[in-house]
This record gives sequence, structure tokens and C-alpha cells, in this order.
Amino acid sequence: MPAEARGGQRLNPIRWFWIAAVAALVLDLATKAYVFGLLGGGPPPGNLYTDDHVIWVLPGAFRLICHYNTGGAFGLASGKLLLFLGATAVLVPALVLAAYHNREPDAPLWALGIIVGGAIGNLYDRIFHVGVRDFLEILNPSTGRGLWPVFNIADVAIVMGVVVYMIWSILDYFHKLRLKHAAEDAANEAAE
Repeated sequence: MPAEARGGQRLNPIRWFWIAAVAALVLDLATKAYVFGLLGGGPPPGNLYTDDHVIWVLPGAFRLICHYNTGGAFGLASGKLLLFLGATAVLVPALVLAAYHNREPDAPLWALGIIVGGAIGNLYDRIFHVGVRDFLEILNPSTGRGLWPVFNIADVAIVMGVVVYMIWSILDYFHKLRLKHAAEDAANEAAE
């Protein structure tokens, strides 16, 4: 039952978009500042990580380190700053417009918001730091090698937002398809 029907007020979905965007951005920048401050920014370029530059969360499996990524996901297109600045300059306004022009009352606009917050967090790093500040590393406990490239909260927000919005889009499509078929079936029965 909608909140309006219960006498309560529902928060406008566009507000959820902005709350999620700001929350993702603040959480991303705060965690980066905290970890990089705690670890002194990491080892000098070309040096291996020592115990002074690592915080083990789960020994042998998960650690916090300081890593600067000048590329995109998985380090692709390393050093192509203008490419990433341009992509973010297109993506962020496009998602804001999509949120404002949304016609689906049940769309999870907060998912688009966390994508925007994450994108702006990584954009901030590209502009004001050497590259994107990554600090979360998952390792294979038996080999000690990374299972996944080092990442940050912005990356988590972007991936989570994309997955949630895609799942909602697929479920919404099939829901509308079922409604359409039910309406067609009802019209056919009425015609008989």
C-alpha cells in the first residue's frame, strides 16, 4: 500500500536520487581520505608494499592498501585522462536527466544516484590526485595474489547501481509484458 494511502507522505524519488548521490560521494571521499591518510599515501612509486603501507582486515585474504589507478576498470586505458574526464562529463548529466525525466514511479532512482556519486568521486581523484585512489584488495589466501583489481567505494557504488537498475529494468519489462498479455487475453475473452 503506498504511503499516501496510509496517510503518510512519500519522499519524492528524485530526492532519493540526490540523497544517494551525495551519500555515495561523501562515503567514497571520506574512506579514501581516511585510508590514504592512515597509510601515508602508500609506498613510493616502484616500491613493494610493506607492513607500514598495509592494513590487514582478514589476514591473507583482504587488505587495505594505497593504489593510484590512472586507467579505468582493471587499469584499462591507463593514462587517458581526457577520455575519462569526457566520459564522466557525458555520463553524469545523462543520468541526472534520466532521473528527472523518469516516468516510472517505481524506478529505483537511488541506484542512478549512487552511480552518479561514484562517478563524481572518481572524477575528483582524476582531477586532484595522480589517479583514482583505490584501497580495497581481495587476495587468494592460498597464493597471496589479488583475485580482483584494487577498488574503492565509488567502484562498489557504480557496480551496485548498475546491477540494481538492470535487474529492476528486466523485471519491469517482464511485468509490463505480463500485464499486456493479460489485457489482450481479457479483450479476446470479451470479444468471444
